[in-house]
Amino acid sequence: MYLYDNPSWTLACKMGCRETLGAFWSRERSLKTIISFKNVKEASFAVLSVLLLGTVIALSSCSQKESFLASGSSQFIVQDLNPPYLDILWVLDDRSPMTLVRDHLVSEASNFFVRLDSIPSNYQMGITTMDTLRNRGALRPAGTILTKKTGSLAERLNVFETLLSQIINLQTGAENTGMAATLLSLNNHFKPRAGVPLVLVFISDGDDFSNFSSVTSQDSVDFFAAQILSLKGGKEELVKAYSINYVPLTSSISTSDVRCATRNNADIDKAGTGATRADGSPWFQNRYFRLATKLKGDTADLCSSFSSKIDLSGLRLKTLATRFKVEQNVSSASLLRVSVTSRAGESLSIPWTFDTATNEVVFRSAPPEGASIQILVASN
Repeated sequence: MYLYDNPSWTLACKMGCRETLGAFWSRERSLKTIISFKNVKEASFAVLSVLLLGTVIALSSCSQKESFLASGSSQFIVQDLNPPYLDILWVLDDRSPMTLVRDHLVSEASNFFVRLDSIPSNYQMGITTMDTLRNRGALRPAGTILTKKTGSLAERLNVFETLLSQIINLQTGAENTGMAATLLSLNNHFKPRAGVPLVLVFISDGDDFSNFSSVTSQDSVDFFAAQILSLKGGKEELVKAYSINYVPLTSSISTSDVRCATRNNADIDKAGTGATRADGSPWFQNRYFRLATKLKGDTADLCSSFSSKIDLSGLRLKTLATRFKVEQNVSSASLLRVSVTSRAGESLSIPWTFDTATNEVVFRSAPPEGASIQILVASN
């Protein structure tokens, strides 16, 4: 550990090293009083030499610390099983019928964004569509990744309004392929961060028609869920899916009645009618709701106040984190100073390395729960 990583040196530096020097000279005077007069000359010289050396080191340490922080920054993280970081991907059905429910979706998204800003200390969020004909998982608008520090509420809501404003949308395919679009997005445009929980939110008035038959004979929901889990090392606690779609109508309501988006022939209304897809399988397979259940999320009706159903409090890690994202982009570990303090205020020495590929500090063993991790970053 670097000398200036020691909390006592940090305090001394913050006080301009005056108290540190004073302590050295006070100790030297005390030693002189207990050393016999006969040896005081020799002892004083020896003690003075040692103290002067210590003083030089202290001043050097303070100077290096102050120089290190002069143009850098400090980041604090508390080790917690409730993750301080979150990755969120919205997958919107932007086909024409969704225009009818645009104002409702914008209102619910607004409620969610406000609540989100009060929960994790750091998140990144992307918005994509269910189209694989043209958009193919790209983030809207223009590859934008929103964070807690970027993108105002109005700017985020404008994305929803823009995507859902076309009464006749010629920029998207006819079929809903949300699962395939999500895989394209996560592999190419919105790559999940290592060790960070991933939340998927699907919003549509129809079922998923992604075709995975060329790569698997598995049920589509099972295959898709396995692909998502593989991105998170198979850890189920790091993934949740939420699906906002139609629920079945009660027997007293006719399918010809107006829904909040689709007017007639919603995919869910074809359940049990014998309607089939091109491959002969049932038309309605309830893929989004089944996926939400499989990935321990929740479901809600498209026409309801669904924002409160997206419950992020359930994202609790089973194991403590060993990897921590550095907020600034860092080119080398030499620009970092890392210290760990236990909940009781005890300084802990835990070996760490820096992963330049992911911009993360990686500990050899996980800091204990409640520990404070300080990451000092010097200017490049």
